[in-house]
Amino acid sequence: MSFATLSICFLLGSLALFLLAVRLRRIRLRAVLPALGVSVAILFGLTAVFDNLMIYSGLFDYESETLLGVHLGLAPIEDFTYPLAAVLFVPALWWLCGGLSPILEEQE
Repeated sequence: MSFATLSICFLLGSLALFLLAVRLRRIRLRAVLPALGVSVAILFGLTAVFDNLMIYSGLFDYESETLLGVHLGLAPIEDFTYPLAAVLFVPALWWLCGGLSPILEEQE
């Protein structure tokens, strides 16, 4: 299995859970999109810096035949799907486990 296939599976699972949480908890996307955008930007920046440092220092390496071939520095583009999946998965899990949604916080 290629890293791209694995990454897409994680991303689609996180997206499905996010959409389910938004639907069940009746969360307006306008209320959460700015926070999600900032989170994605920060996590992409951290991923770019630390993945490059870890690959450069030799902590790990990828077999080139399992990658798409697109890199940001030394980091393969597939590594950037995991932070995106996390930004969708974590709030969805929070909302589905009973955490306050942005809509409920505004009403209190």
